[in-house]
Amino acid sequence: MTCSRALPGDGPRQVAGLARACHPGPAVAVTVLVTALVVLAGRGLAGAVPVALAVLTGQLSVGWCNDAVDAARDAAAGRTGKPIVAGLVTAGTVRAAAFTALAACVPLSLACGPLPAAAHLLAVAAAWAYNLWLKGTAASWAPYAIGFGAVPVFVAGGMPAHHAGPPLPAWWAVLAAALLGCGAHLGNVLPDIATDLATGVRGWPQRLGEARVRALMPVPPLAASLLLVVAPPGPPGPAEWLALAGVAGCAAAGLALGRRLPKAPFAAAIAAAGIDVLLLAATGAGVVAI
Repeated sequence: MTCSRALPGDGPRQVAGLARACHPGPAVAVTVLVTALVVLAGRGLAGAVPVALAVLTGQLSVGWCNDAVDAARDAAAGRTGKPIVAGLVTAGTVRAAAFTALAACVPLSLACGPLPAAAHLLAVAAAWAYNLWLKGTAASWAPYAIGFGAVPVFVAGGMPAHHAGPPLPAWWAVLAAALLGCGAHLGNVLPDIATDLATGVRGWPQRLGEARVRALMPVPPLAASLLLVVAPPGPPGPAEWLALAGVAGCAAAGLALGRRLPKAPFAAAIAAAGIDVLLLAATGAGVVAI
């Protein structure tokens, strides 16, 4: 099976195809979560604008890169829901859009400051490495851990320094974010494990198998949330324990609904990440500058 070709000049169809090929759900969710964390950390709406633009263009580049790279594999697997396979847009157009978004992401990231730019561009580079190579290896978890783990560095790097040297996040914030990334990876891949194995993709979740992934999936977000509750200075309050219970509820819902709704585990991971954003923000300067 080969990819269907979009008709030349069919502008509205190609726009719709590009909109679907960018993975709009994750792109919007990640942009909103990171921007919200920046605002809650005290940078204000003005400081959040370049952050939102940088994160959005980075996410667009990653989503388009993913669909362009996977076009032939998606066609072979009969994934007619994919816009390239459906003929809404060509792989070449999606590839060009990916490089255009990547080119825009660089100056927009630099506008956020040197350290935030370095952290964000590292995260984007890791995501591209996942699409181009690491997706089919046992190290497929690493780009997710790097990308999510870079978020506290990105946020902290844009805050005023209270000592010599750049502001840095607390270690537990970085570790918690990396754990959330691993959980998001498991939830994102789970619905496609059987198809991935049939088309030769053998990343970390595919090697574990569907049953093990389902059993393991709640562990990273729960471990991340527990870390955010107990690691910051001072005893945790009722709000922190309530947040931990909320993450546990998200994990349980993802497991319960996963068999009927394939995207439920990933949605649960994003919801858990949203709760953890509030936990990060609640820790104040302890997480954004040490």
